[in-house]
Amino acid sequence: MMRSGWLIALMLAALWPADAARAQGWGAGADCDAIERAAEDGQTALYVELAICHLRGEGREPDVAKGLFWLRKAVALADTDAMVELGNLYLLGDEGLKPDADGAVKLYARAARLGDPNGMFNLAVMHRGGHGRPEKPRLARAWYLRAGEAGSAPGAFNAGVVLLEGYGGRVDARGGLLWLRRAIEMGSAEAMSELGRLHAEGAGVAADPAKALYFYRAAARNELPDAMYRLGAAHYNGQLTDKNYVEAISWFQRAADRGDHDAWFALGLMCEIGRGVRADPDLALQMYRRAVESEDPALRAKAQRAIDRLLGLVEEDETPVG
Repeated sequence: MMRSGWLIALMLAALWPADAARAQGWGAGADCDAIERAAEDGQTALYVELAICHLRGEGREPDVAKGLFWLRKAVALADTDAMVELGNLYLLGDEGLKPDADGAVKLYARAARLGDPNGMFNLAVMHRGGHGRPEKPRLARAWYLRAGEAGSAPGAFNAGVVLLEGYGGRVDARGGLLWLRRAIEMGSAEAMSELGRLHAEGAGVAADPAKALYFYRAAARNELPDAMYRLGAAHYNGQLTDKNYVEAISWFQRAADRGDHDAWFALGLMCEIGRGVRADPDLALQMYRRAVESEDPALRAKAQRAIDRLLGLVEEDETPVG
């Protein structure tokens, strides 16, 4: 099985301050009464926090109308956090709002023009075709680069991806690798996993199993399910390292526990045929039923065939993991 080497996903800091400093200062125990008093006394920097208090119902009943009021008040004062948060709400149609992708893009663009890295990144994703928007490759590429330059780790990671893939312009392998490494310095687990994949495949860099495993493990330590899955597949197939079914099932379990449906399928296979664990068709069936919940139609179909096989409806050869 070939898995995508990279992810393009909208960073939705839904109902959460978009810049790192504010994200660190907010928590479930925030004193919303104190925030409200200060905001009403004119501390405009607290408008977004107060909006979140109302929207999340921290220590009070949720009040969507008040939450939107304070977000819009902050937007009027050119608060880019508020622009990104309100854009996220418009995009998803959260809190009873009618979905409005055009309105979200306008807010992201406004935040981006004011230098907000999250606004830049979300705008890039929308130009990449996010939420069914028409693709604008050159604009997506440019905004990923701008987001990375502004300090966005997802922006830096995706800047590396688009340069390596040649999306929106010429292929720039050297520049792409530099951006991946820059994203890693910013803590991007996705970039760690991607650099591991490149070393595993010898794509644009020297094939180096030790480095591939090093970066996969680094990404796994940062809780990236995809990296955990890749480590499981490496041990299952005996690629990059010695074949070890016990180690493989351990990594697949960690990935599955974090929502990786490919890992649920792999666990189902190993339980079905008894690799790394005693064969248990009933347990395998449970695993395949978790895998069939995937949004990936190909994986859903494969998992359903496995379920049908265990129920005696079809006969099918073993499917390798990888």
